Amino acid sequence: MRLNRRHILILLLILAIIGIFLPIRVRYSFEATAKIYPIKEWKLMRGTEEGFWSQSYDYETDALSDFKNYRFERGDIAELEIRKSLVFDKPVAAGDTVAWIKSYLIENEITRLTSLRDVELANRNVVSTGEKQTMIEQARREYNYTLQQLDLEKKNYARQEKLFRDSVIAAADFDSYENSLKLAEINAQVSYDALMALSTGEKDQVVNVTDQLIMSYEKEIRRLEIQKDQYNIITPVSGVLSYNTELGGILKVSETSNLLLKIPVAYQHSSYLDKLSKVTFSTPDNKITVNASFKGFDQSVNLIQNHQFVITRAVTNEPSPGIFPGMVVKCRIYCDKVRILEYLKRNFSVSF
Repeated sequence: MRLNRRHILILLLILAIIGIFLPIRVRYSFEATAKIYPIKEWKLMRGTEEGFWSQSYDYETDALSDFKNYRFERGDIAELEIRKSLVFDKPVAAGDTVAWIKSYLIENEITRLTSLRDVELANRNVVSTGEKQTMIEQARREYNYTLQQLDLEKKNYARQEKLFRDSVIAAADFDSYENSLKLAEINAQVSYDALMALSTGEKDQVVNVTDQLIMSYEKEIRRLEIQKDQYNIITPVSGVLSYNTELGGILKVSETSNLLLKIPVAYQHSSYLDKLSKVTFSTPDNKITVNASFKGFDQSVNLIQNHQFVITRAVTNEPSPGIFPGMVVKCRIYCDKVRILEYLKRNFSVSF
């Protein structure tokens, strides 16, 4: 019997039907489009109204951490200085200082208190050796100065108290003005005691009061130095340093030792993800193929161009040179092994 085209087609159809029902299993997979993100990223931004803020973002868990807000008193002059030795688009280590903020008010106050402390140290040396000379006049001038400062702090406190009661300023800001008033009251009392002690000739008491005044200045200087150190901007993550091109952005550090893929997967495919085997993706020019480990998917559905998707996450298993955050890549998701009939059913259900 001579076979014609019709017979051959019938034979092929029979073989295809038989093949569909054979107990042969093949790996089910499908394609999707993914966007590349760093595992973690730290950003330094300008505040919406004033100051600066920084925070870290973990793209794998969508967790925020290391949030800091650098705010300044009204009338302060704050200057951000980026470390000159930094090389952009190069790695930095966690704990590295990348910039610092200079506060005019803090620097000026440290200088003022240091000068006052040095004056008291000199006065103490004179008193302790018995060389009083013009110490009484000096003490009177210092006392008058502290009274003036106390008067200014009282007026400032009264203004801020009204703003606080009107909910214009926060409680934390109001506390700083209250502390300044208390410090001015202490300084005035200490200066008064020093003047009285000098006037009555009680040297030991004068020395003791001067020591207390010196300790008060040093305590306030230490507090301001600690506050100044908080303005050293330190990256909490290791990664590649670059300029942040977002609106209000200044610097960012991206941890790219591994990369995260966010993959929108059609809802029809979501039931197959529980038995996912692996994920691979390629660069746009298909020169590099990289394996990634499945890390789960969001328990929510997103609507994209009138189609329902779940967002799946995968993390690369090794460094991926030539692949950068922000890239959009084609990836293939490998699921479980199924029979040919089931394979065809899945493709048919997704297509229609």
